[in-house]
Amino acid sequence: MKLLRLVVKNLRRRPMRTLLTVGGVACAMLMLVLVQSLGAGLDAALSGSEAARTLIVYRLNRYCPQTSFLPEWYGPRIEQLAGVTSVLPVKVYLNNCRASLDIVPFNGVPAERLAGSRKFDVLDGDYGRFLAERDAALVGRSFAERKNLAVGDQFRFGGINVKVAGIFGSSEPVEEGTVVTHLEYLQRAVAVNRLGTVTQFEVKIDDPARAKEISAQIDDLFRTAPEPTDTRPRILFLEHATRDLREILRFAELLGLACVAVVLALVANTVAMSVQERVREFGVFRTLGFHARHVAALVIGEALVLALSGGALGLGAALAVIRFSSLTIGAEGVPVSFSTQPELIVRGFAIALATGLIAGLAPAIRSSRSEIVASLRSA
Repeated sequence: MKLLRLVVKNLRRRPMRTLLTVGGVACAMLMLVLVQSLGAGLDAALSGSEAARTLIVYRLNRYCPQTSFLPEWYGPRIEQLAGVTSVLPVKVYLNNCRASLDIVPFNGVPAERLAGSRKFDVLDGDYGRFLAERDAALVGRSFAERKNLAVGDQFRFGGINVKVAGIFGSSEPVEEGTVVTHLEYLQRAVAVNRLGTVTQFEVKIDDPARAKEISAQIDDLFRTAPEPTDTRPRILFLEHATRDLREILRFAELLGLACVAVVLALVANTVAMSVQERVREFGVFRTLGFHARHVAALVIGEALVLALSGGALGLGAALAVIRFSSLTIGAEGVPVSFSTQPELIVRGFAIALATGLIAGLAPAIRSSRSEIVASLRSA
């Protein structure tokens, strides 16, 4: 406790330097946590519980939902294949195919087949109203939070006007970022206007081990059709759809490493300056009975307080940004929410702790090994 009081007292000697260092560490930690949370959110989007037994049937040689058109009559043909348990035709409409921070994905599906094909829970609202009203919609939880929507509100985008009949949660993080409407209503919307066509089919199979085999059978079925298909497991489909996000994340991870370097440099520079100013003071401490280990602990303590204070401030700011802004980034109709898992908080504090220890190690060794007489004679 005495050492801690000395640490705090010394940091208060130069309040502006201390505040600037803590602020710099906080800014770097904010950026680092946002990068880490994006990576965690992307991993969560690719790890849904139904991904192993779900195939996505898409138009061959198409990269964007706005360009994939498949006839609805493909669905009954696919259902006849052995191993297929259900087929859900989905019409996708969104505002932007490329990476975007404000993606608005509509999923038009046959309302009467939705419950049998997707696992979800209506958290608020009336599922019966969705089934009964042609212009009603179910809104995913994360999308509702991002757009501040509640049951009974009306939502309009791109000429599509829907009423929020319910808000749902799902074991598939990707689905919680979508707006689910009636298939025909979305097909007839001015923004879409393609009756009788869908963007893709979600095919559930009974044995995940047969995914490759059944995918090949589906593609062979329509190989000579006017609209050939490209079928792949959901996990591979999502990985392909989010390839732009992966590239962004790779670059962001480099920024994250730069943030760690900035934290290390800031803390090390501040501690080195503080130690340089207090050489004689450390000599006095040694004459009063302080051991070398006490001096080393004092210096490392200052580095840890700076790093952990800035780290806590930056971590808190990052969690507030994620919580109140409901950040979501998406590509090709796949929304990815920034994650705030407990592991992220632990990792942030661990990085701050390690950075503080490394930054204070060299000044601590140098201060503890200084000769008492030489320290007392220093200017």
